[in-house]
Amino acid sequence: PLTGEITETDISANRPLAVMLNTLEKALPQSGCGSADMLIEIPEEGGITRIMGVFQDPTGVGNLGTIRSTREYFVFMAMGLDAMLAHCGASTTANDILDSTGYETLDAMSHGDLYWRDEERKASLGLEHSMYTSSDNIQEYLAGTDSIRTTHEEGFVSPYTFAEDGTPAGGSSAQEINVSFSGYKETKFVYDSASKSYNVFAFGNPYMDDNTDTQVAVTNVIVIPTDQSTKEDGVLQEFDLSSGTGYFACGGQYVEINWAKGDMYDPMTFTNTDGTPLNLGVGSTYICICGTDRPIDFQ
Repeated sequence: PLTGEITETDISANRPLAVMLNTLEKALPQSGCGSADMLIEIPEEGGITRIMGVFQDPTGVGNLGTIRSTREYFVFMAMGLDAMLAHCGASTTANDILDSTGYETLDAMSHGDLYWRDEERKASLGLEHSMYTSSDNIQEYLAGTDSIRTTHEEGFVSPYTFAEDGTPAGGSSAQEINVSFSGYKETKFVYDSASKSYNVFAFGNPYMDDNTDTQVAVTNVIVIPTDQSTKEDGVLQEFDLSSGTGYFACGGQYVEINWAKGDMYDPMTFTNTDGTPLNLGVGSTYICICGTDRPIDFQ
């Protein structure tokens, strides 16, 4: 459902696993990011970002981390995918939403046995950059409990469609894409024609998966500039996730698209400017959500 890839067994009824990943420069590399079907990066307070990695089937991924807290807009994105969310704590507004909706998550604050601290990282980088879980831990827990629903409710339909070659017709050059989230964080994508994928860079260096010691690469890049504001507390950020325009890149070309989400339980959907559904290229997708004032450069 998230990549359009053929599987030996039908896993479309399974709820995906979403994991909150640390993106501070000192906390890199991360583990498991290269195996995600979808990576969603959004700024948080202070100009930092976090990434929510989404896995339709996390079997065999290995370590996942380092794990950090979530924010309300990540909760909204997880809800739209009907995903199980693994995280360590949450902002006050995110907690309010989880409490009021009863949306069950795999929070380290209440599921501490699923997580551990890497003692070497804890000593050298600090407590906040040391928490991990693993695909085995989570799947073993889910197999032995009925407290969290592991399959979609009847009627759930994945919103995404795919084409073997997702290169948009009539697109402009997108051999390199630079997305500036803040003065602190910029993410770059460089197209590799041999693999027909975008290699991902963070802080000017290859964005690596520590599990495999390989650079993260994705088939599709979606950039969504939208209104970003600061909440009344003067710290927490807020994003307009109702609808708007954005950009889709695949195969070294990009086009403008429309997107919509609306209700917290609705998935984010993408259409061409003529209103027809957008076909993603078969493979993984990286979604960047940033403020409308942030520079986005296609080359």
